[in-house]
Amino acid sequence: MPTPRTTAERYPDRVTYDRDEVYAILDEALAVHVGFATDDGPVVIPTLHMREGDQLLLHGSAFGRFITTAAAGAPLCVTATLIDGVILGRASSHHSAAYRSVMIFGRATPIEDEQERADALARVVESVVPGRLSGPYAARRPSVEEAHYTACLTLPIEEFSMKVRAGFARDEPKDDAVEAWAGWIPLTTTPGTPVPDTITGTRFPAPAYDPAAHRFRQDR
Repeated sequence: MPTPRTTAERYPDRVTYDRDEVYAILDEALAVHVGFATDDGPVVIPTLHMREGDQLLLHGSAFGRFITTAAAGAPLCVTATLIDGVILGRASSHHSAAYRSVMIFGRATPIEDEQERADALARVVESVVPGRLSGPYAARRPSVEEAHYTACLTLPIEEFSMKVRAGFARDEPKDDAVEAWAGWIPLTTTPGTPVPDTITGTRFPAPAYDPAAHRFRQDR
């Protein structure tokens, strides 16, 4: 349901509150941006995340400003944005971007138990690189000691909105005669060739990208 903070004043026809569509964007995005207020002014921090049911898992340094501020109960604004292309009109004022974006408001709760936190951090890794912590070439799982200095927060997905911009530029009839190409140019994120470190060399297979899931998977 819309709230005063999630009700769009500009282009409300682009806004939806459909939970399934919102979740699809959160699952596709590799990172979110977390905004919060401090005594020195507003701050926005990018971080990897994962959606787990009706909540987000956010992580960061247990002693950093983001985690300590959020863990103290500060209100957060979390956004995820996927840029699908650039939209070109006949008039420069009608150029735009094709995008899908989500905005979430709420307060986060820290996972206090360090074993639960380590397990949550492992799930974040698995969300970004499915299979990374299982199989014959699995990475080591987070330890309880490591969870002491890497915190994990849960943020309920309760107050949210989604905005989508697609299609073509909204050119005006007066610009129909302008001799300029108009349309849109799709943009996609594609993986490059994995680069092994000096210890790995060619001893192990590299993770392969799964374009359908916009995530990585570990080859078996």
